[in-house]
Amino acid sequence: MTIKAGRKVIDKYSFCINSSYYEELLKHVKNNKNKVDEENNCGNLSTSMKFSESVNDTEICKKFKFLYKLLSKNPFRETTVNDIFSYYDCGFLNYWLNNILRENVINGSINVKEFYEEIKKQDDNFFSKTNDLENYLAVIDPEILKNMKLLYELYDNAVKIINIAYNKDYEPYERENEEQKIESQENQQQENQQQENQQKEKEENKPCSYYGEQLDKNYKEAMDRCLNSNVDYYNALKFFKGSYDFLTEMKPDELNTCKSSKFYYFPDYDAVLEKKANAIKISSTLL
Repeated sequence: MTIKAGRKVIDKYSFCINSSYYEELLKHVKNNKNKVDEENNCGNLSTSMKFSESVNDTEICKKFKFLYKLLSKNPFRETTVNDIFSYYDCGFLNYWLNNILRENVINGSINVKEFYEEIKKQDDNFFSKTNDLENYLAVIDPEILKNMKLLYELYDNAVKIINIAYNKDYEPYERENEEQKIESQENQQQENQQQENQQKEKEENKPCSYYGEQLDKNYKEAMDRCLNSNVDYYNALKFFKGSYDFLTEMKPDELNTCKSSKFYYFPDYDAVLEKKANAIKISSTLL
């Protein structure tokens, strides 16, 4: 069921659940640079922000519009009802804009809503499907943004592990092959092409243990950050852990590629964090 963008999302971290889907969209943006460059009405944007030389406001505008278009068409899943974005999509767009602006605006002083309104002013009809998107756009606190990045990566890596575990035909790229050299090539162009293909193979076919290590590393860092974050983040991480445990324990005999891998189990911080969460709830009640 698709939830219309007009409904406010209560949990600011909920969009992270769909991170694997959003990563496919971002990959599509990256692999279609020519189409991204064809996006119109991104010149002469007037904002209070000063952009770095590496990525300017025009480039960000074009990527944003192309990404927006992909979300409207839903190329990797069923079309949403009346082409209206879910609040997850709106949350993701806000996250993406905050991320890319913080990376490319000098001095880090960003204004997400101003940037969107300037783009919309140049091409108002383009954004007709989500007239209230601006209600979801706001500057995200840097610490909250870091929390989001960790949770976003956790869900993305978890999906990779689940997909590998239930795919009997998955053939991981063996790490020892990285040390092998290319012996001969007909010419430099062929050599470069082969290296590019090998690199893509490494990135797309990493062993399950790699994602397990990343998952544990990010989860531990995220749980450590819970001690300095609010209860929303704590609850979001508990929901992630519960969902992941449920999926991996459903059919352990079918964990084909992963069952022989060394998994690093999540550390159990619940006892400490439960007390912290309860303290936050109590202090909030007293305010």
